[in-house]
Amino acid sequence: MMTQTEHEQQPSGPPPVETTTTKLRRSPLTDPRALVCSLSIHVLIVGIASFFAFRVAAPILEPTVGRVMKGELEATDNRATGDPGGSSGDPEGRAADLSAEPGIPAPPTRDAAADALISEILPTRDTTEIPSQTLPGPSTSGLGMLKATGTGEGGAATGNTSGGGGKGGSGPGTQFFGVRDQGRSFAYVIDCSGSMTARNSLGVAKRELLWSLDQIAADARFAVVFYNLDAKVFTDPSGRQGLMAATPTNKARVRTLLSTIQPDGGTDHMLALRAAFDLHPEVIFFLTDADLMTRQEVAEIVALAGKTRIQAIEFGQVSGLGGSAPLKTLAKSTGGTYQYIDVNTFVR
Repeated sequence: MMTQTEHEQQPSGPPPVETTTTKLRRSPLTDPRALVCSLSIHVLIVGIASFFAFRVAAPILEPTVGRVMKGELEATDNRATGDPGGSSGDPEGRAADLSAEPGIPAPPTRDAAADALISEILPTRDTTEIPSQTLPGPSTSGLGMLKATGTGEGGAATGNTSGGGGKGGSGPGTQFFGVRDQGRSFAYVIDCSGSMTARNSLGVAKRELLWSLDQIAADARFAVVFYNLDAKVFTDPSGRQGLMAATPTNKARVRTLLSTIQPDGGTDHMLALRAAFDLHPEVIFFLTDADLMTRQEVAEIVALAGKTRIQAIEFGQVSGLGGSAPLKTLAKSTGGTYQYIDVNTFVR
């Protein structure tokens, strides 16, 4: 017979039915199997998405690499060929035929007939004489660039388009824009005022100056004066102004100093010529565009010239007008010549 306590503990009736509330309490987050399955699916999806994303972005992320040119070079004997006893190119007489070494083919031989045909078709370039290209402007030949369009007058020479010589002197000679003279000392007085910018006149004058200096023998002397409202007398390497020996060193010095001369300012012919007279040269090559030169100035210059001959060269822009009368008088009065050059004939 069951006691009352046992009767109270004994369940009665059918088993409890699982309600909606009980089902809600059981979810994937609490079910280990559902949790593992869900996690696996998400990992698979992320992996597939990452794979396709990487394939799309890979061309952008790859660094740009230049194309590499590949080639094969055959072994070549670039050692100097010498005689068996050795030569200057192979002091130990080790020049050998590489074709004798295993794995190295013999160098190709030249076809004499093909070389002869090529030499007939292609012109041979002469490199023995290369013109100087250090200064701007057309190249010069000492003949005034192109044929002058004025007259060469004065001294003992008859008037002609190629200038001429004045009284002449003894010793080595040279010429400047077609004007020739001889002597033991020369001074170049060259206008570098602002008006000398026309058709690169100053650049042409610099080139002609260098050409003329190259013709002077080493036992002669020379001086260079560029002027506008001031006169600049070139110095020798020691810094001394005046006539300097026509040595290669002093000529190179002039080439260096030319880079400091630029066209600028007005013109003072008297100042420049007085500076040249103080050097006492036999010959003065006087180049200017004759801007504002007066007859009174010419008279003063002639009085100071003494035995110095003035070879006058005028740069002008209008041909056929006969040139500057004061310059012609200056040249004739000192025993020199006058040369007119139309700057429009200069190549830009």
